Amino acid sequence: MNIRSSSLSVLMMLSSLVCNAQDPGSRILMTIDGKNTEAGEFIRMYAKSLDTEKNLTIDQYIPQFVLFKLKVADAIHLGYDSTESFRKELEGYRNQVAQSYLTDNSTKEKLLKQAYQRSLKEINAWHILIGMNPDPSPDDTLKAWKKAIDVRTRILNGEPFEDVARSTSDDKSVLTNGGNLGYFTVFQMITPFENAAYSMKKGEISEPVRSPYGYHIIKVTDIRASRGKVRVAHIMKNAPPGADDATVKKAENEINEIYALLNSGASFSELAASKSDHRQSAEKGGQMDWFGTGEIISEFSEAAFAIRDTGKYSKPVRSPYGFHIIKLLEKRPPPSYEEARPLLESRLNQTYLNSISRKTFIDKLRKDYNYTVNRQSFDWFVNNTDTLIIQGLKKYDKTSLPAGNIYSFANQKLTNQEFADYIEKRGFIIDTKDSLFFITTSLEIRSSDHIFDYENSRLEMKNPEFRYLMNEFHDGILMFEISADKIWNPVSEDTSGLKKYYEDHKNEHLTQPGISAKIYTLRSTGNQDLLSTYFKKYSGKKDPDSMLRKKFNRKNDSALVINEGTWMKGQDGTIDALRWVKGEQSFAYMGNPSIIVIKELIDPVPLEFNDVQEEMIKGFQESLEKAWAEQLNKKYTVKIDNVVLSEIRRKFGQ
Repeated sequence: MNIRSSSLSVLMMLSSLVCNAQDPGSRILMTIDGKNTEAGEFIRMYAKSLDTEKNLTIDQYIPQFVLFKLKVADAIHLGYDSTESFRKELEGYRNQVAQSYLTDNSTKEKLLKQAYQRSLKEINAWHILIGMNPDPSPDDTLKAWKKAIDVRTRILNGEPFEDVARSTSDDKSVLTNGGNLGYFTVFQMITPFENAAYSMKKGEISEPVRSPYGYHIIKVTDIRASRGKVRVAHIMKNAPPGADDATVKKAENEINEIYALLNSGASFSELAASKSDHRQSAEKGGQMDWFGTGEIISEFSEAAFAIRDTGKYSKPVRSPYGFHIIKLLEKRPPPSYEEARPLLESRLNQTYLNSISRKTFIDKLRKDYNYTVNRQSFDWFVNNTDTLIIQGLKKYDKTSLPAGNIYSFANQKLTNQEFADYIEKRGFIIDTKDSLFFITTSLEIRSSDHIFDYENSRLEMKNPEFRYLMNEFHDGILMFEISADKIWNPVSEDTSGLKKYYEDHKNEHLTQPGISAKIYTLRSTGNQDLLSTYFKKYSGKKDPDSMLRKKFNRKNDSALVINEGTWMKGQDGTIDALRWVKGEQSFAYMGNPSIIVIKELIDPVPLEFNDVQEEMIKGFQESLEKAWAEQLNKKYTVKIDNVVLSEIRRKFGQ
């Protein structure tokens, strides 16, 4: 239910706060129903409570903490922790939280800051690709490298980069761009290419740069500050690559006609809707999504960023796909690091860079846990692995498989038999013919997973903060589950119980006292005696009100106003200040002479259920809470170590 979901969100939010108090270790503060609670867990929870407005002392807070633990004990006693839904929910929280403990956060943070610094620059580069197969032989690699060196030498000797690119590059886009990639920024090129480009100076020609596609020769022609992002609308006439001259000329004439219409005052959005060939944006008056450098074709992007003022539009712009008129709608500067971090992190997680922080983390664990490879076993696998085994078409000869382990660390190991089974079950995943590379890579993958899983299994033991956090999730889920059954569901489902609670407590919620009265007000200051005189004169007559109106309202100016009705306490301060007794009283009402005739006193009565439903639900819930707390205190034994509690008090200066 909603109450539970929102409460869990609050718990998760609070759990992210860092406790300022020092962890006293695993000393036991209290035992409830045989389950121990460490002093460190209590200190962490209490320290977080100090961030709230309550600011309770330890002696004020501990009854709340004990009651929380009693509810958890009751949930465990009733088997709430054994349900599949509980286990899945707790596992989901653990998997999320554990990620921050299972990575080298310092390395990741460096990569994020590096990515942010790169995002503040835009690079214009040309390149030539000397292509290779994904798994080239040593001879093919050497041949490609020599060709790349020859290509670089030709450029250094003065041949135009574009001419060399068109005659040598294996990148098919060279046919249309001559090797010019335009401007790009972080995460828009494969990582080896990006790393090389961002390490170069303007005008520099790179050494051959190896990537999965082959060798690249890169020339950086410009480096500029990021221009942020823009949002534009455009009108387009198609003239795609390969279009004949007649098609191009027709599109150019049409875009010029549209430009003339715009200059004469025609609506940009209406022309986009009716005349643009880019139907996806035409349906929205030509509007496009936000984009930055490198996210759209260079000719379009450069023209869009060149528009200085919002609301202005460009002259017709030629791109490889046709002609465009671009209208600037909004500009947005580059974000701060804090603003950019979530997006950078999501992009980082999508690249192999994220594996760097994991690899750094696992490499540290290898040292900490004394990871050791059995060289004899390793050599046996290298010597007995052929292409059929690599391709998953053959199994090892188990009769010659040596006994022992392929590696060991901490108190863990992987036997040679287990490693052989692992290779045979994985099948053809590593694309290579080299047995040394295959075994090295397979062992790296298997041992990394093993070390990672082992570390994951020890998080609660190694990290008190993680252990306490998981205790919070564990206890929080149980507390909310049992509270739903004990409190929230009965409140919403037990209508008879709620009605009974209303009947028992309705006299605590009464209407205000009131009066039934008639008020005579003469809109003429200083005439109280005059009003009183004529009120007494006509009060015994048959229709005194009509006679009073005739007396004072001769010019039909409503000088005398007569109001009859009920007034409840708190409704009118002047009326509240009068003596609430039957009969007449003279008084000043809004500065005017007035007489009130109180006919009846209205006693307070219980409010209707619908008028106090919210208060009744809250009260009913509190009554259930109170009854449950009394049951828990009778049902379970609570033992508190007062020596440890005294130490905690001293820690907080209490």
